[in-house]
Amino acid sequence: REKGVVIARRGSGGGTVYHDLGNVNFSFFTDKPSHCPAKNLTFLADTLNQWADLGLKTNKRHDMSIGEAKVTGSASRIIRTGSFHHCTLLVTSSLSSLSSVLQGDPHITTSIATASVPSPVTNLASHSRDVILTPGHVISHVTSSYLSRYDVHFPEPELPWKPEQDTAGDVMVVDALPESVDEPEHKTWDWVFGRTPKFTRSFGGGLEVVVDKGVVVEVSDRRLEEVIGTPFDQTTIQQML
Repeated sequence: REKGVVIARRGSGGGTVYHDLGNVNFSFFTDKPSHCPAKNLTFLADTLNQWADLGLKTNKRHDMSIGEAKVTGSASRIIRTGSFHHCTLLVTSSLSSLSSVLQGDPHITTSIATASVPSPVTNLASHSRDVILTPGHVISHVTSSYLSRYDVHFPEPELPWKPEQDTAGDVMVVDALPESVDEPEHKTWDWVFGRTPKFTRSFGGGLEVVVDKGVVVEVSDRRLEEVIGTPFDQTTIQQML
């Protein structure tokens, strides 16, 4: 928030992902028997390698990488009526911004959350010698390849807004998204922070605060007793000390 980055929480769970306009997200929706993230990533890697000779490889963690550096991470969700798998794809992202906002808090001493596995990252555009890669080009090429591979044909959809292409042809500009696209329940504090796994945050000098589901449940110093039962706010606690 200090850097002006909006925080959102996705239904598929998993580690933290940084998004900017240089990062593309692909989603694959299927019925449960057809759910296969490995197949989706193999399609992406093969398509991009044949097009731009990037040397992309997939692994058992459902990542794609060039050498030792990741360009994508995956998450999935399976429910009774179907499933989806989505993945990021770093094309021209700001890697310095990505690194600065994904630094973990070193003062969280205990947590039941699954620890993230830090990895070096890179952009696709940095490894393309003969093809100019932009997010718009990648979206267009992958989409057309997917439709061709699976022989998919459908009429042009009727959009509830009028899109306009920018002069480079890479960005679709819209005045406003329709209300049906906006999901306010996914922006609430209860959804974004209220399901956070239990953790302990140290403030130095032996002072610790235990937080469960985003709410302070225990403190080690009487000066902080008034924050018990309130949403965890690091700045407020520091000002009280």
